Amino acid sequence: MCRRLAAYGLASTIGYAAMRGAPPRAVADVHLEAFRRLSAEDIDCHVSVKLSALDFDAALFAELDAAAAQSGRALHVDALAPETVDATWRLLERVPRTAQVGTTLPGRWRRSADDASLAARLGLRVRVVKGQWADSSAPSVEPAAGFLRVVDRLRNHADGVAVATHDVELLAASLQRLTAAGTPCTAELFLGLPFRRPALTARRFGVPIRVYVPYGDSGAPYGVADIAGNPVAAWWMLQDVVLGKDKTWLSIRRSRRRR
Repeated sequence: MCRRLAAYGLASTIGYAAMRGAPPRAVADVHLEAFRRLSAEDIDCHVSVKLSALDFDAALFAELDAAAAQSGRALHVDALAPETVDATWRLLERVPRTAQVGTTLPGRWRRSADDASLAARLGLRVRVVKGQWADSSAPSVEPAAGFLRVVDRLRNHADGVAVATHDVELLAASLQRLTAAGTPCTAELFLGLPFRRPALTARRFGVPIRVYVPYGDSGAPYGVADIAGNPVAAWWMLQDVVLGKDKTWLSIRRSRRRR
């Protein structure tokens, strides 16, 4: 999949989802194998890890960092539920790092704007997302507004910012802020979700695109709740049924014709 994306000039990030209850050692070995295989490939691909699947084990994280450095690839930390964020930051602060490492900041968490400053201090690349899980301590935060607050804190962030959203208006507002400040940034899109309009938006701002490719025990990129009352999501699901696996590639080709 990543080779095919690279043929279209698209970078990628692979994110492994482990089965519930999988031993942390086995999960780490899957990521180590990913770095080993990427070492033999001439493609721009990051590896994302869910630290809860490693049981926040510092020694296992250090192994992944060393493998990332040896392969010349970046290691990225996915965002999980709010109750895991303190353990995530403890690991990022305490474990010595030799590779390029990134972290994820959800806009719907009130603390994320301040965490952006911590990411800058630690020299971490940042991926900004709306966030799947709400923070019970700040349930009133509107995800899009919170997203832009985090983006504003990351203006002039020298280590790079990935804007991860298929919301075209939010993507455009974020890229406008970051490019105006001269901040190195990318648009990160999720494989299987609508591609053409956000891709054209990224290209309008002259920003590269990276595609997140999930694998392992992962579910669909949308569910019934996403489709109910959302005609765009319903239309996307219908295309899934009719076009199957070719749908994403048709969308990618259409976006290239409009460059």
